[in-house]
Amino acid sequence: MRTLCAGVALAIAACTTNADTLRDIYDLALKNDAKLKGAQATYKANQETEVQARSRLFPQVNGEASYGRNRRNEDAQGITGFDPNFSPLFGDVNTHTNTTNRSWSVTLSQQIFDLPAWFSFKSGKEIGRQAEAQFAADQQDLIVRTADAYFTVLRAFDNLQVAQAEELSDKRQLDQAQQRFDVGLIAITDVHEARAAYDGSVVERLTDEGNVATAYETLTTLTGQTHANLWLLQKDIPITDPEPNDRAAWVQFALNNNYVLKAARFGMDAAQENAAAKRYEHAPKLSGNLTYQKDYVDGSVDTTPQSLFDLPPDSNTTTRAAVLKLTVPIYSGGYTSSAQRQAAEQYNAALEQKIDTERNVIQGTRARHIATTTDVQRVKARSQSIVSAQSALEATQAGYEVGTRNIVDVLQVQRTFYAAQRDYANTRYDYVLDMLRLKQQAGTLSPQDIYDLNEWLVEPDSPKASTFKISSLKNSGETN
Repeated sequence: MRTLCAGVALAIAACTTNADTLRDIYDLALKNDAKLKGAQATYKANQETEVQARSRLFPQVNGEASYGRNRRNEDAQGITGFDPNFSPLFGDVNTHTNTTNRSWSVTLSQQIFDLPAWFSFKSGKEIGRQAEAQFAADQQDLIVRTADAYFTVLRAFDNLQVAQAEELSDKRQLDQAQQRFDVGLIAITDVHEARAAYDGSVVERLTDEGNVATAYETLTTLTGQTHANLWLLQKDIPITDPEPNDRAAWVQFALNNNYVLKAARFGMDAAQENAAAKRYEHAPKLSGNLTYQKDYVDGSVDTTPQSLFDLPPDSNTTTRAAVLKLTVPIYSGGYTSSAQRQAAEQYNAALEQKIDTERNVIQGTRARHIATTTDVQRVKARSQSIVSAQSALEATQAGYEVGTRNIVDVLQVQRTFYAAQRDYANTRYDYVLDMLRLKQQAGTLSPQDIYDLNEWLVEPDSPKASTFKISSLKNSGETN
């Protein structure tokens, strides 16, 4: 099918050996998608909550060391000597003291009975599980976002091809109408009708060109790279009902495996354990401490006049201590009671969030199952509608040539024919994406689904590619 805009064709529809597959785009998205990287950082950060909560149950070891120098000058009454009878003589004495103090200690403390610490640890474990489930949901979300962005490009490209074919047909109808008018076979109104249809198809084609460019930009957001060509979906990709086809079975499986719902449940459990931790803040706490400490003092004492009692302040002290400490929180200005009420309401909020998520999972799974099974029937019906519309167009074209139908009839049936092709293309992509979203709801979506789907893609110049080559229509000037 001939293109009408060579510049867009070169940028969008060129068939090159460097075309990207769905797997290529997904691998690039895994490395470059900012949303997934942010989710991974959040996951790692939340995993540390469990480690921090567990640390309160383990022994704590602290070491301290100090070093100091002191100088002291003192003027006071003191013994300055002795008389012949060995009686002390008193007078003014100046004492100058220099000391160096060195000290170090090691303390080991262990919580023996601490209910808030225990329940905080259990809350931290649930937060870690919640983070794991949420990150799994984020990974599945990337799969859907990648497939959606990829097939949005293919959808826009197929729609552009149909728009180009429709524009070409409308142009030929306009040329034929002008020729017939020039020889007096039709009225000028037929020419105006043909021109209006042609102008409308030009607008449609320009709109679809913009949609293709916009769809490529969405891929760039995922991968951080520009893309100019993608592999296309095969014509014979199987369109089948989901297995099993029992909607209730899918709902039950989703309730057991949906990662968003799992994250909500773990979040509720974490809030419940945190509420218990706050509730026991008034409970007694028992802890034990072991301390080993060494203190060193070195220095000198000088007195004027010199005294016989000038003894250096040197000392070396070792301290060993074992302490068992019982703490009973009595009153903290209302903080503890307020924290209990806050934690209780946070649990209520998490509970309602879990209920809401569960309801949304049930509704979403049912909706996706309905959409998928409906898509299967729609694809079959859309395929048949193309055949019917083409037959109607050929018959109307023949009637127009012999004068039993007018140009308005031809243009209307022609629009129906191309609309059927657009609808068929869109329905096929709807099926592919709805199937992925159904698996996402059920919690079974994995990168393997991308890889399996990639097997149904072919290079743009392959005869198996799902491109629209309009069957030849009598006197329309189109070719296969």
